[in-house]
Amino acid sequence: MSNKKLPCQDNKGKIEEVVENIIINEKLILKNTENINQTTMDTKSPKHPQQKLNKISNNVSLYINDANDIADKLNNIDFIYMDPPYDTNRDFTLNSKSDNTGFSDKWDSNSYESWLSTLVSNLKKTLSNKGTLVIHISSENSFIIEKILRDNFKNIEKIYWKRCHGKNTVKNKFGAVIDILFVAYDKKRIFNEVRIPIEEDSIWAFKNKDDVGNYSLGALKHDRTRKGYIYTIEHKGIKYENEYGWKLSKDVVEKMISENRIHFVPKSKNMYIKVYKHEHKGKPLSNLWDDIHSITRTNKDPRLYPTQKPQKLLERLIKIFTNPESTILDPVCGSGTTGFVADKLNRKCILIDMNEEVLPIITKRFEDKIYNI
Repeated sequence: MSNKKLPCQDNKGKIEEVVENIIINEKLILKNTENINQTTMDTKSPKHPQQKLNKISNNVSLYINDANDIADKLNNIDFIYMDPPYDTNRDFTLNSKSDNTGFSDKWDSNSYESWLSTLVSNLKKTLSNKGTLVIHISSENSFIIEKILRDNFKNIEKIYWKRCHGKNTVKNKFGAVIDILFVAYDKKRIFNEVRIPIEEDSIWAFKNKDDVGNYSLGALKHDRTRKGYIYTIEHKGIKYENEYGWKLSKDVVEKMISENRIHFVPKSKNMYIKVYKHEHKGKPLSNLWDDIHSITRTNKDPRLYPTQKPQKLLERLIKIFTNPESTILDPVCGSGTTGFVADKLNRKCILIDMNEEVLPIITKRFEDKIYNI
């Protein structure tokens, strides 16, 4: 048999060669398309600039990243403030048609709790031995946070922040005016006393006046719930005594009388301690904070981000849970209020956020320096 190729065999070989070249070209095109798509995704991904640490000021630095990815690089943090997404299934933007600044708070089933649980576990490892974690959450979603925190910390406290007086615009449920701040720590922590200044409408209490200044009346008489010091004080011919006793001993009261620190009421035969306005330290804080209001168009705290919290709230938290040498962390920083206030109070602060849009917002905020504290 002859080995000479038939014309049809030559054509068949050429056809196979063409088909093979087409397949190779298609693969190259597909690969190039994937590379282009990957480049586009990387550019938009929060992880793209993760290697770059943005220095906002001498005290404040910003990472654009998921806090879970860099928590292991951090340590000796005295205070963490965290205002995470609330799993609301909503998109948050500023109230402007021309400004889409914000974020999406939509999660797959169980992914929110899983992300948050991992983050809390990682953040705990960054705390110093005197550190505190505060998580700010809406009252509606507080049960998830409490469960996670009780799995990680020995001590949990709650601060109830009444963010507004509000009026209910929803017909079938109560209006939500309370946020919960969960305070979590293990052992000893930094805790500085902060008092609420005297409000203008409370100044009337200091209506009494002597040569020293205006003063209010502090109770000296014990009530019937418990027994105090039993004795009689005679002043200008009138005897002052009380069936249930006095809160201070006789020696202390006589010394205060010599210093003109006791106010006498002859008609009721009662004694009071003079509490001078210029000496008053303010009201001690309870776990209900109703003197700080959320950001509105009318106050001096410009709203730069949909879920931004007021500077005065962060100021109070930072003063309570940090010292001047402390380092602060905000792992979901948004508009950077934590860092902005920390810088004003001369504290070191590390900010983290997955949203690249926060970088120009925070940078401009530090340039404008509009404080409301």
